[in-house]
Amino acid sequence: MRPEPLWLDEDAPGPRKPLYLRGGPGMRVDADGPALRLRRPAKAAVWYPLARLARVVSSGMVAWEVEALLACAEAGVPVVFLRRDGSVRAYLSGGGARSRDPHDLLYTRLRARLNRPGGMRRYGDWRRAMTGAALRALGAQLGQRLDGEDPRRLRQALAETRRCYVGAGPVALIDGRLHGLRAGLSTELLAEAGLDAARWAKLEEGPDLAGDLADLLGWALEAPLLAAVEQRFRGESAPDLLDEAQLIGWFEVHAADLRRLGLDALHQLRQWLETV
Repeated sequence: MRPEPLWLDEDAPGPRKPLYLRGGPGMRVDADGPALRLRRPAKAAVWYPLARLARVVSSGMVAWEVEALLACAEAGVPVVFLRRDGSVRAYLSGGGARSRDPHDLLYTRLRARLNRPGGMRRYGDWRRAMTGAALRALGAQLGQRLDGEDPRRLRQALAETRRCYVGAGPVALIDGRLHGLRAGLSTELLAEAGLDAARWAKLEEGPDLAGDLADLLGWALEAPLLAAVEQRFRGESAPDLLDEAQLIGWFEVHAADLRRLGLDALHQLRQWLETV
C-alpha cells in the first residue's frame, strides 16, 4: 500500500493533531488566513486550521510558501523538515504561543548554566543519567540486566538483531524515519517548554537538545520495535513498518508514552540545572 501524502492523526489526544506530509512533485503549502492550504496536482486542495495542529513533519519534496512558514511560526506550530531517509534537514521553532511555562524556567536555567564554567558538562551529566534510566527500563522490558552497557554498542546490537529479521537496508530506513518522527515530537515538547526561536537564538552555542531528546526517546521504542519485526517475520498480525503510513500509525500508538517520557526528561533537566 502506498502511504498517503497527507496524514493527520485524528485519534491523538487533545485538540491539536500532528500533521505528516509525504512530499512529491507539485505538492505546495500556502497560507490561507488561519489555515494551511495543501495543494497537489489533480487533487482538491485541503485546509488544516493552524489552531488544530500540534506539529508538522514535512518529508521530501514539499514547496513551502514563506507566508505559510511565518503563519506556523506565529501560531507556535513547530515544523520539522526531513529528508526521505528520515534525517533532519531543519527545524522551524516559531514563537512562544505554545509555551506552557509562563516563567520560562527551563530557558532561564539553560542560559544561566551554559554561560557558566562546566555548564555543558552538567548538561552531559543529565544526558548520561537519562540514558542510564532508559537502559534500565529497556532491560526490564527485555528481561535483561543492561546496567553498565555501552549505549552505542547496545544500540548497534539491537539493530543487528532486527537485521536478522528484515535485512540491513530496511532497518536503516525504519530507524532513520523513526528518528525524524521523534525529532518532530521533541520539537513540539520544547516549544511547549518555552524554547521558541527567539530563546534558541539567545542560547548561542547551546546543545542539540531536540536531537538529544529524540535520541533518548528512541530507547523507549526499542522493545516494541523488536516485537513488531519479529511478529511480522513469523507471519503474525503486525504493521509493515517499511510502509511509511503504517510506520507513522505505529509511532502514534506510542506517542502518548513518548510525550510523557519527554516531559519528564525536560523536568529532570530543569532540576539538574538548578544544582551545583
